[in-house]
Amino acid sequence: MKQWCRLALRTWVVVLLLVVNLQAQDSPFPEPSLLAGKSPGTIVIKGGRLYKNSADFGLVQVPENRSTQHTRLLQLPFIRHHARKDTSSEPIFILGGGPGKSNLWREMPEVFYAHSDVINVGYRGVDGEVKLKCPEIGRAMSRDNPLSHDALMEFRKTLRGSYDSLVKVGIDLDEYTMLEVVEDMEAVRRALGYEKINLFSTSYGTQVAYLYCLRYPSVVNRNLMVGASSRGHRFDSLWEPAVIEKMLREYNSLWKRDPEASANSPDILKTVKSVLDRLPMTWNDIPIDRDKVRLATFVSLYETESAAAVFDAFVAAEKGDPGGLALLVLGYDEAVQDTSRQYWGDFITKLVSGGMDSTRDYENEMDPPGSVLGSPSAKLWWTAASHGGWPVAQIPREYQRLDTINVRTLILNGQLDFSSPPDNMMEVKPYFTNGHVVVLPAMGHMDVFKLQRGAIDHLVERFYVDGVADTSWYRAHTIDFTPAETLQDEAKRLFGKE
Repeated sequence: MKQWCRLALRTWVVVLLLVVNLQAQDSPFPEPSLLAGKSPGTIVIKGGRLYKNSADFGLVQVPENRSTQHTRLLQLPFIRHHARKDTSSEPIFILGGGPGKSNLWREMPEVFYAHSDVINVGYRGVDGEVKLKCPEIGRAMSRDNPLSHDALMEFRKTLRGSYDSLVKVGIDLDEYTMLEVVEDMEAVRRALGYEKINLFSTSYGTQVAYLYCLRYPSVVNRNLMVGASSRGHRFDSLWEPAVIEKMLREYNSLWKRDPEASANSPDILKTVKSVLDRLPMTWNDIPIDRDKVRLATFVSLYETESAAAVFDAFVAAEKGDPGGLALLVLGYDEAVQDTSRQYWGDFITKLVSGGMDSTRDYENEMDPPGSVLGSPSAKLWWTAASHGGWPVAQIPREYQRLDTINVRTLILNGQLDFSSPPDNMMEVKPYFTNGHVVVLPAMGHMDVFKLQRGAIDHLVERFYVDGVADTSWYRAHTIDFTPAETLQDEAKRLFGKE
């Protein structure tokens, strides 16, 4: 990721081209009417091709509410990529990140398809006919000063209004939890006749994978989790300010050891805090909203290259060129309102139903005095969702805490993963009795999957074929804190300001 905004723009273009391409041809999936009158668990399949693979495009019929017979039936799409060489390894079920994002259109490295069928089961709330988009939530997030008290209270009203609207049209939001996603996957596994499967999950998907292993341990052969987060911390305690500050200090240590970076700023955290303390400002008539800068900075810290670009933008702002931060704000506004990729109703439903402590004062606890960044995402979401903002039922307590998992598991995280802090992962080691946890230095959330493709290919093959946790191909990663292309240069190109 060269820069946060440039990557976002390229991603939007790729997604748009994919949507246009699909709209220009008949749907690859069977007609939903083929499932009319059929019982839950029934599937229909239509053959085709995708990503150079022979593929089956299917629909599975599942109940919205599995605890009653009087419930609507949902038709969820799934895709099975047929193994290119042979099926000597168990099929791999993919669980991608989010929540609020599709689980269908995820092309994997070729090593996944060589000896295994690869299955993507659509996420309920996103990929089926019930789509929890809630664009009004994204619009509310783009208000000025979104972390101010007044904006947070208005955001809570927006959330509650969205919740009430979904319930009013008959959507049972209590049935759009991670546990129901697990049951949807299990319905597809049974319908396709697989006795044993492998799991591959990233980010949010690792929590679903954990629950799948807990509920159906006998059917999971091997479980590979990348950028994993701990169920023991749930979602509301995932981004604690103290943990974020600790990881920022780790970045600062790496920064100070880089001669070129430290020449530009002897202490990057002091630079960030100094710049944030004197915002707001404008650049080229673009308001630079301090709260949006904080929110966008936090997301940019997920991976090391985008983090380096944002740190560089703060250095430039300290020296009088805030164009990079202006671009960051514009990128934030575009991203939160992009309903083609992010379904906010599903996002908040999965977060709140996964566990929330209603006794906490999130507005103040997530923004402690003297902190460099605080925990802006947690402050935004948990303040608004608490106290009736999104009153969805939580999953049972036994699934909100860690329990013993005997499935053969490999967990791969980065040392600088702000999305899934590695300190939280250390607590899971005793619970994975047949597992191995690896934390790679100087890498971020998805860096461990993206930056050294040969290493991840080797790891995937050794783990799924031989059951070995082999990270020997990974090499020490060095962060380049001086990007060749900067956010502020991109801002000048886009807006013609020298």
